[in-house]
Formats: sequence, structure tokens, C-alpha cells
Amino acid sequence: MPPRKADQIVQVLRNEILSGQRLPGAKLPTYDAIVELFGVTRPTVARGLRALRSEGLVTADGTRGVFVASSFPHHSRYLWVTSEQPGTPGWSSASAAILELIARGETGIPGEVVALVGVDGRANNPAYQMLCETIEHGSAAGLIVTSSATTNLLPILQKPGLPRVAIGEPLPHAHLLSLDVASLITRAAARLVAHGRRVAVLSPHASHLALARAQFLERGVDKRHLSLLHVAPVGCEALTRLLFERPERPDAVFVTDDSLVAPLLAGLKRGRLRARRDVFVLAHCTWPRPTGAADGVEHVGFDAREVLTEAKRSLDAQRAGEAAVEHVVPARFAHELPSAPPAPVLSRAA
Repeated sequence: MPPRKADQIVQVLRNEILSGQRLPGAKLPTYDAIVELFGVTRPTVARGLRALRSEGLVTADGTRGVFVASSFPHHSRYLWVTSEQPGTPGWSSASAAILELIARGETGIPGEVVALVGVDGRANNPAYQMLCETIEHGSAAGLIVTSSATTNLLPILQKPGLPRVAIGEPLPHAHLLSLDVASLITRAAARLVAHGRRVAVLSPHASHLALARAQFLERGVDKRHLSLLHVAPVGCEALTRLLFERPERPDAVFVTDDSLVAPLLAGLKRGRLRARRDVFVLAHCTWPRPTGAADGVEHVGFDAREVLTEAKRSLDAQRAGEAAVEHVVPARFAHELPSAPPAPVLSRAA
């Protein structure tokens, strides 16, 4: 039998299950009954039922038959989607932290979270194929998408479908989940002025440097003692060494991107200096991966677990038909990290 016959079986039974016509735990018709109903062969019925099992909609119980699953992945399965993958220039510590939490089953989200990494929109890309199939079948409770230029253009995401949340930047038909970078810089500035009169800020982002400059000047730091350094990971080690060879070297350093922490520490080591002992270093991080903690670096950042659980709240709100809001995750110091799932965070009208 052509595969389309099996597809017809899958489509009809799937619709009956998801619409409630066939209740959880209910027994499906026998093979012979399905053969007669659809006018197909037993191997075709077997292909269709295998497809339904792969979607988590039915279970087989030996000789007793096939039953509707007691719970569906459509209600407790979430997909985290990113176009980047480990080892590429765009792979961030935030993505690494999320992937690690998913692998360990420590996302804080009840149910299953599946990581789709390296989704690039090509038809032969397995992760993109799975994304397309999930959206086509509606076989997930929602999508958590790390926004990028690539994900923003994925054909399958250009029209409404499954509920979705975009982390960082807007995405078509998605609610937005933002990281409160302004609060991170504000809180970092307040912390640093208590530790030094001469402050250096290292960042690969010009906008972060501008925010930091305003915050430190507002807190009375003399602009002659404020060094704002626009630097990438490549070159950060050499720049750090030069920075601390000056007679009036900084008392405190703020690093707005954790990709700079390792080269900063290498630069300090070359100058026979150590974080905490010789200079106060405060760095952005993605909890629970604080780069440089063992080397004396203090941290302020965003909790990947809080990002994921807040994304789930947004998806739940979408399924409930609530109005779109922008959810904002605040920056946290280590002592502020919740031991239990985080409480709801600030939301503002989109």
C-alpha cells in the first residue's frame, strides 16, 4: 500500500484522539477493524500505529491491544530551538547552560524538553525536519526559540501555529522573553563603586559600554578614572595585560560578557595578578555556569532555569488565550538564586 494510506489512518486517529473523541486509556479498534474501516492491509495499519506511537499518542499493551496514551506530549513536551551549535562563533554560554540543563533534566519544567540545535532551515537538516513535523502535527505544548537572524527567517515559523516564546529578540507570532540587561549593568555599577575608585569596563557590546558609562558617572566615578574598553575575546588577554601595566591600574573591573572572562584571567596571570586578591572582578554570567568562580571572580547574571520556567509560563498563557505581554527576567547575584522554582517575574504590556 502507498504510504499515503498509512498517513490517512494517522490523520484520522490523531484528530479523534486530540479532539477528545477517543479518551485517554481508551482501546483502539482491532487491526482487523481498522483494515475494514480504511480498506487497507495489516502492514499498512501497523505503519500507521507505529507513527502514532512515535508521537506519544498511543501505547501498545502486548496481546491486549493498542490504547490511547494516558497523557500526551502535546501537553507536556516543549522544544528549545536554536540555530547555533557548540563550537560555532555564535554559540553562547547561555545556550550552553540551557543545553546542559536539558541534558541533565534540570530545566524546572514538568514534562519533556527537547533540544533542537543547529536548526538552519535546510530540508535535509534533521533538527529542522523535526521542528517542521512537530509544528505540522501539533505534537508539542510550545516552542522556546533563542532568537537569531536565522531563526527569524525559518520558513516554518513565518505563520501562526504552536505557541512560541522568543528569547532575546522579537520573532514572528511569538511572545517576547527579555533579559533585563539594563538592570544587570545598574546593579553591577552599584557593586563596583564600593570596591574601587578606578574602574575598568570590558565589553564586546558598544551599547553596554554606553549604559555602564552613564551608571558609573551617575555614582560619582571620576571620568578620568573610568576606562571603557570595547574588546572581543581575541585580543582581550593582551589588552588586560597592558591595562594593568599602567601606574594607575584599575581597582575594580566589570566584564559585561562572560566570553571575556577566560582571556581576562589569562591577562591578569601574565601580570602576576589575581582576581579578588589584587583586583575586584565582577562578571556577567549565565547561572548555573559562572565562569571563573574558582579564580576569584564574582558574578551577576541571568539564571537559565528561570528563563526556561518563565518561558513555560508564557506558553501556558498563550494556550489559555491571554493577551501578549513581554516577560522580563531580572539579573541576579549568587545569593539571590532561588533554591525552588523562581517566582513569577516582571511582565509588561507588549
